[in-house]
Formats: sequence, C-alpha cells, structure tokens
Amino acid sequence: MSKDREALTLEFVIPWGQVWTPAVVEYQIKVELSGCRSLLCEYYLFKDDKANKLKPVALRETEKRITSAPLTMEKLGLEVQSYTFTQPDVYVLHCNSSREIAGGELTLTATDYRIFNNNGEVLSLDQLRQWATEWWDRIQEMWDEQKK
Repeated sequence: MSKDREALTLEFVIPWGQVWTPAVVEYQIKVELSGCRSLLCEYYLFKDDKANKLKPVALRETEKRITSAPLTMEKLGLEVQSYTFTQPDVYVLHCNSSREIAGGELTLTATDYRIFNNNGEVLSLDQLRQWATEWWDRIQEMWDEQKK
C-alpha cells in the first residue's frame, strides 16, 4: 500500500489463480485509486498478556487502534472480506483478522480506479468477474464430486 497525495495504490492477492492450469497460488492484482483525500484504518489489536492468550480467539480482549499511515496499515496483514459504499465517494473495506489483529476497517475516499494484473496490464471488472465466477464454479464442481 502506498499513498501519494490523492493517489492510493493497493495490492491484493486473489484466490482465483488456484484453479487455473497451471495453478497460481498467490496471484496478485494492483488497484490504483484516485481522489483519495481521506484514508483511515480502525483495527483491534489483541491484548498481549498471558491470560488473554490462553482464551479462545473469539473471547480475547482487544484494544482499538487508529492509524492513517499506509505503511502501518500494510503491516497489519488484514484481508478485505467485503465493503460498504456511501455516496458520493466513501468506501469502507471490512477486513478479517490476522494473527495479532481481531479485524478492522479501512475507510477511504475514491473517485476513480484502475486495476492491473501481475504483469502490469490493465484489467477490467468484467475480467475479474469472470475469474470469480470460474473459481466458484470449480468449487461447486469439487463439492459435487465429493457428494458422489
């Protein structure tokens, strides 16, 4: 993740390459957002004490943290699971947990985007939609085979 004035660049590993032949386990795309006047991450850090570490993950106590530093956000290891959009340009990326983080949210503004594959070539939303559909179709095939 990097931010330069109103330009924000995010890199994501997408799971769809796992079903390609040959498989690409960690296929990465890059998303460049423009109009990023605002960027904030709220996340929950697991408290680091022995008693807390002995509890099941869902019951561990956390401390809320807030940052606007892209480098700090990148180091958190959060994975985007869904998003919420509010007109005209506010996005909230809802993220799951990592080893030390109990989830979080990235809130940003964006007015336009470009998506690139791992070779730096522009990707369309239609291409991403096709990959996602193929991935889910392969999972359905796998489940159907397991039922036999």
